[in-house]
Amino acid sequence: MAVEPIKTATKKISVFTRILERMEYFFAFKNEKKVEILEKQADKRLETAKGLAKDGDGEGVKNQVQDYLQTKNKQDQLLGKIDKQQDVLDKFEDKIIDQQKIMEEIKTDVVDQNIKNEIVKVQEGVVNQVAKHVIDVDGKKGQTEFFQKVEHVWAPGTSGKGEGGVIYEGGSKIMFAPGTSGGSGNAVKDIKTVEVKTGGGGGNDGKTVEVKGN
Repeated sequence: MAVEPIKTATKKISVFTRILERMEYFFAFKNEKKVEILEKQADKRLETAKGLAKDGDGEGVKNQVQDYLQTKNKQDQLLGKIDKQQDVLDKFEDKIIDQQKIMEEIKTDVVDQNIKNEIVKVQEGVVNQVAKHVIDVDGKKGQTEFFQKVEHVWAPGTSGKGEGGVIYEGGSKIMFAPGTSGGSGNAVKDIKTVEVKTGGGGGNDGKTVEVKGN
């Protein structure tokens, strides 16, 4: 008779850990250092969410992902205040790509579609935050290259041209297309309606195209 493996609960981030995080952040006087500390905290939130997803704790996943978003929002504000050197931003882009991979894994283990939708919104929001800083440093070409890296995570095997369930909105934002699951292969409805605004040159001559899911 097969013995079921013992399921161990994933430890959530304790109050004590959060206090230590606040202290570390407070005593980091340079914004560049604060950004690094927040990145470490963001990684911790996603790793915790990943463990909770495997344990079947959907509500715990949702809380950790929202905590991750708050951390990234704070980081976004700081990035606007520092001199974004090329090597710093390159490292930051790579980290976002790694985090997107983890979030794709989390979605695979999450059962509740509403929570999956919440994760999708966070993915889109964070990626587009970073894209604003990329275009400031690397211009439009750099932003497009960044979007293509993200697309290969969201929809593996695509050509980097907005195919495979990913939409570029006006060339400035990226999002999941209606009826896609971010590359997981499941035909879930992540987004019901998306308004795609083009700036011309893409075959729509500046018109607004509304794409609707079933």
